[in-house]
Amino acid sequence: MKKLSCIIMLCASVFSFAQNSTSKIPSDAAVVAKIKGNNLLQLMSIDELNNSFMGTEILKELSRKQTKYNSLEDFGFDLNGSAHYFFQANDSINYNAFIVPLKNVTAFESFLTTQSKKEIANVNGIRSFKDHNQGGIVWDSSTLIMVVGSTNEAYFQNPEVMERYGLTEDDYYGYVIDDAVVATAEDYDDEVIEAEEAYEEEIEETVIESTESEEVYEDEYIEEEATEVVEYDYNNDTSNYQIKSAINKNWALLKAEQLLTQQPNRSILKNKSYLSSLDSKAEATLWVNDFGQLYSNMLGSMYYNQLVGFDLSSMYANNGLTAKLFLENDKMVLNTKYTMSDQMADSYKKMTSRKLNKKFLDYVNEDRMIGFMSYSIDTEAMLEEYPKLMKSMYSNMPYYGEEASLGIDLFSLLLDEEAVGEVINGDLLFLLSGISQQEVTYTTYQYNDDYEYVEVEKTKTETIPDFLLMASTDEPSMLNKLIQYTVNKEMATFDNGYYTFEVPRSPLAIHFVIKDGIAFLGTSQVEMNKIVSGTFDAKVTSKTKKMMLDNSYSVFVSAKQLAQQLPIEEMRIDRSGKLEWFLNTTEDAYITASKIKGNTVNSEMVVGVPPTEENALKYIFNIIEKFAK
Repeated sequence: MKKLSCIIMLCASVFSFAQNSTSKIPSDAAVVAKIKGNNLLQLMSIDELNNSFMGTEILKELSRKQTKYNSLEDFGFDLNGSAHYFFQANDSINYNAFIVPLKNVTAFESFLTTQSKKEIANVNGIRSFKDHNQGGIVWDSSTLIMVVGSTNEAYFQNPEVMERYGLTEDDYYGYVIDDAVVATAEDYDDEVIEAEEAYEEEIEETVIESTESEEVYEDEYIEEEATEVVEYDYNNDTSNYQIKSAINKNWALLKAEQLLTQQPNRSILKNKSYLSSLDSKAEATLWVNDFGQLYSNMLGSMYYNQLVGFDLSSMYANNGLTAKLFLENDKMVLNTKYTMSDQMADSYKKMTSRKLNKKFLDYVNEDRMIGFMSYSIDTEAMLEEYPKLMKSMYSNMPYYGEEASLGIDLFSLLLDEEAVGEVINGDLLFLLSGISQQEVTYTTYQYNDDYEYVEVEKTKTETIPDFLLMASTDEPSMLNKLIQYTVNKEMATFDNGYYTFEVPRSPLAIHFVIKDGIAFLGTSQVEMNKIVSGTFDAKVTSKTKKMMLDNSYSVFVSAKQLAQQLPIEEMRIDRSGKLEWFLNTTEDAYITASKIKGNTVNSEMVVGVPPTEENALKYIFNIIEKFAK
């Protein structure tokens, strides 16, 4: 199944492509992703796709058998539609499902039979492989559904479940073959029905506009006339691993068949939160309903809690995410919207209330800047609020929850948050101004010609970053005491108004000074002299100022500046020239995270597209081709 599934998904994912396949997604899906084929085809035509490196490689690989493929359209997918992925879970199994619309089912089935040599069955319009050995792959005239199941180990540790399926304790991991009381296919069907009933009970309050008829909806999928149920013969000598694998396959198949016949009134289209995440201009979207519920389903089993010891579902309950990808002519943009619970939002507002110190801008020169990172938090608030969030995560720990909560309380009691916050306010700015190579002399030991172990002096070349770190402080006396202690212990020296720490066996020296409520830590002696003397030549654009000051977090990288200063050849990290090509062709890139508004934090990642490229999608394909060859 893995090989065939990979082939299908590779073809479909080049452009994943609905008719409205959204209606096949269940209302209680935890994660949903969507790729709009129509938007992608506006950026890159079918002919261009076929003639691209990726397209030609796919066609070449799949044409090695009897059939010759000249276009990705020959596989029968609807390239103008939209493909979906979703994740759904309960206590017994996690489902990863892929929904891809079809344009030509005849061409698709011809492709399948050519690749797999398996016979296809058609029962009441539901098509699948006749032997069902491929698991959760079904389709009809317009839609392909693939379901990959992952059974939850904790569920199968339940004694009642083990007895139901003939699992044995001495063979739990499948290493020992034992006579097993094998469950029948009817047992699997019953379990699927139980699981589906559990889904209905777990549907979020966000599923709105439901009618009474929907609430008492009967599962119409399981019928005697449906696709024949897989019957497994274990021959009374099957291991636990084989039994669970068979259950997994059978449940995945039944789930796929259910999705194919699902009524629209049970779909994700009834969820306003999901509908609000959609954007017709986005090439791809990702929606996560509730991280707390997701962690609970994936990791919140008794087995996991005993193993790890904390409950992420409590800390991240009612936290959701929407991400949108836009591929434009001059850039690619990823926008994310993270929505927090009231409790977390209240804490986050306090922790990020501080703004970046404007005085930092007096020590920024963009002409010498490869990149920067700015970050603004309120140290005092963070030390007060973060333990509260941690308590929610540890309070339900099975064995040491009470002790963990007590430890967190003691930590908060002993720590003077206000004093720490005055020493380190919480806002910082890191500047990377250069990268160079310098020779360093070091001492080692080796055997001489007389087999004596002697001291030898050698030299080596090291790559040295040139950076400057700034952090605000309202109480510099403690930092000064720490620095003076290092001087007294001959770990640092004081000269020209600043302190210097020599890094052993390295040409790197770190300089430190506190001036005007700012602690400076940097590698450039020239810059440190200018800071102390007040002659620093600052140069900052309004765009950079806005990026630093208006966001709680920001990162910027100039790929061209990095390409000019990074000694790629000397470092021997790019003998093929691919990295150098990428850095020289890529435009500026940055990431920002906004201040919280209400319960929401918005972030943005932007990567520029070089003017030599028509658009972001073609640029991505060029990158793939360059690095694949």
